[in-house]
Amino acid sequence: MTRTLVVVYDDGAAHPGDIAVGLSDWARCVFVVPPNAHTRAMMPLLARFGPVIVAESVPEAVAEVAAHRPDGLVTYAERGLGLAGALAGPLGLPFHDEQTLRCLTDKGDQRAALRAAGVDAVRCRRIETVADWPDAVAETGLPAVLKPAHGGGSRNTFYVEDVETGRQLVRRLLAETAPGLVEGGTLVLEEYLPGRDCGAFGDYVSIESVVQDGVLADLAVTGKFPMVPPFRETGRFWPAPLGAGELAEVRALAAAAVAAVGVRTGLTHTEVKLTPSGPRLIEVNGRLGGGINELAVRARGVNLVEIGGRIALGERVVVPDPYTGRAYFQLFHPAPRRAGTLVGIDGADVVRDLPGVTLYRPYARPGTQLPGGVQTVELDIVMGEAADVAGLAPIVAKVESTLRYRFEFPPGEQQTVAAAELGAW
Repeated sequence: MTRTLVVVYDDGAAHPGDIAVGLSDWARCVFVVPPNAHTRAMMPLLARFGPVIVAESVPEAVAEVAAHRPDGLVTYAERGLGLAGALAGPLGLPFHDEQTLRCLTDKGDQRAALRAAGVDAVRCRRIETVADWPDAVAETGLPAVLKPAHGGGSRNTFYVEDVETGRQLVRRLLAETAPGLVEGGTLVLEEYLPGRDCGAFGDYVSIESVVQDGVLADLAVTGKFPMVPPFRETGRFWPAPLGAGELAEVRALAAAAVAAVGVRTGLTHTEVKLTPSGPRLIEVNGRLGGGINELAVRARGVNLVEIGGRIALGERVVVPDPYTGRAYFQLFHPAPRRAGTLVGIDGADVVRDLPGVTLYRPYARPGTQLPGGVQTVELDIVMGEAADVAGLAPIVAKVESTLRYRFEFPPGEQQTVAAAELGAW
């Protein structure tokens, strides 16, 4: 008998088409979405794969979902965790408990849980008013990282070097209705973790894990391309370029962190900084990492959307050993921090024909208004593969020297920027 799976969908989740590929052949999906511009745009597509319930209020959504007699509940979006937790209890469906959910969605609570468990003691202080700023700086020192307690996608995440600049940032961010993912959210100031020299690659990794009844299994350790200022991601690849000893360290740290925040079942995406003194925790995310399902399907033929759905329904899933083998990559280019308009992208046809590149896809079309700011807004994506990780660097270098982006910045300033230079804009 086909069982019914509630899928809480929101901005930042796996694409509806990918969710359908992973779930629709074997489960009956009921989608629950909060009312916002993104979900309204996606509702016609979601409705092709199952009923869509707009959660104008939790009690109303619970009543509507209950009529479908659900057997499990899952979300693939950071923004969906809160709504999923609010629905799970009244519906009697397994999900993260209240304490775990707080640790997964509030960076201050997560740091406290990690410290209490003796996993990692990155200095961190919550900021609720501008008056909290001096004590926060005294706790963490400078430089430090200022960000929303409930955040994602690098939105409003800043590297702070001096006291007064930080104070002004705090004042501005707290004046926003929603500095992070929730209205009225607070901020945290965290100790800055300097990375070690990783050559052509980024100084951090993520660990992709599946947790079933408290037992964790790692599917892969994901390597990263270097961030551009302040903390904007530019891509990822399998497998990570780490030796056996460091791989064991980052996996052990991630496993301890997942246990410390209380995850018993679900997918986790744990980010770890590679510092000169060893790996340190960046954060634990209680959901599928962005772009990770595509890597899993391409590299291993494993669909993590399906795995997440099956374990939400209480099925036991066999997780293959952590990935090693050919290198598979995703490279993307973030929009400038200056607000403006994309006029055009040059070099795309050349990039598509480069050895090792299997796909080039623009996300922004000419005429797209770009909001500016420090959040990650992707202009495009390049996918490909190489025999091993060492073969990635020359492919990426060729892509970065080939692509050119034409922008218009107010008041009428025209600029052409190479892909390799986008981080400075």
